[in-house]
Amino acid sequence: MNLKSFILASFLILNPLSNIDDEDIAIRHDVDPEKYLELGQKFPEVGKVGKNGGDGTLIAPQWVVTAAHVAEGMTRRTQGNFSVWFQNDEIEARVTQVILNPGFRPMGPHDIALLKLEQPISSIEPVGLYDWSDELSKEIVLVGHGDTKRGTGGNWEIDRMKRGATNKIDEVNNHHIQFTFDAPDSEQTTDLEGTAGPGDSGGPAFIVKDGQNYVAGISSLGQPGSNGPGTYGAKENYVRVSQYIDWLQSMMDNPPQERLVNFGQQRSPGNVQVRRGLGGPMPEGMSRIDEWGLIMKEANGALIMAGKVDPLVPEAINKIGIRPPAKLISVDGKAVSTVKELKELLAGMDKDQAYKVVFEFQGKSLTAELNKK
Repeated sequence: MNLKSFILASFLILNPLSNIDDEDIAIRHDVDPEKYLELGQKFPEVGKVGKNGGDGTLIAPQWVVTAAHVAEGMTRRTQGNFSVWFQNDEIEARVTQVILNPGFRPMGPHDIALLKLEQPISSIEPVGLYDWSDELSKEIVLVGHGDTKRGTGGNWEIDRMKRGATNKIDEVNNHHIQFTFDAPDSEQTTDLEGTAGPGDSGGPAFIVKDGQNYVAGISSLGQPGSNGPGTYGAKENYVRVSQYIDWLQSMMDNPPQERLVNFGQQRSPGNVQVRRGLGGPMPEGMSRIDEWGLIMKEANGALIMAGKVDPLVPEAINKIGIRPPAKLISVDGKAVSTVKELKELLAGMDKDQAYKVVFEFQGKSLTAELNKK
């Protein structure tokens, strides 16, 4: 599983830096892939937020927890009309309310949200929230839908099937649990070692306590490994659920009246206009391109898309279906290989000027037609 290659879960390399937004689980190269599929099927409470958005987990009959960047991005793309899909898309649960954590900023902390469903789900048992502060060194199970790849590298395979993988928590802080996709020869690796990627954003990290599964983390953002996103050495940051128990419970016990909660500026519930800055420091070697809502990295004489801040990515770029590590080929017909060149080129354009951006993704040349903001 590669939940969110640094996804939104997520990406951003992105799975919102998604926040880097989306992938399925990245898996060990020396383990039968079927074992990851078998593990994923043991978690019916994990569903797709939209058919191609991210993931979420049923924590009460009428409530799903996910990443804020997944909820915000899906709301924007669908004008707030979307569903959570469970059991291989057999169960469609319409979303009637979206509640973002009030502190959420793309690529910052507090990347957690609640989705209220139109009707309670009775055929799936909800799971609990991890309400203890002993996460460090615990083994976790990651679950999500999305693309998959081996830890050694290669292209993402896109099938939107549910997979599970295991890992161990290396660090915790006030906002995140953190872990690394360890290679098979590492003393820290687990039998079904994996990490998150694009498409897994918003999905859970479970801790098993006394035979019960509890949501301990929400796929938020990560950093690429030695051979790119979703490869050995990749580091993931999942929202630390134990720090948000009181907020989650208060929202479910006494939901606000609005349909869309903490969305910043908006004209109406069906016409969300995101006006959020990028929060938090950039990882080393990464640069924000605010015009596109993308995170770029210079590598081997080229500019590589390392992540997406999903709420800020123009629809024209989302539509062509690129994901990290897409390579930037040209802007307005000019080859660009450094962040400095790219920023200078964009700054020199007139407002509303039309231009084309060409990316290479999995061997294909894809073009987005944009207008200068």
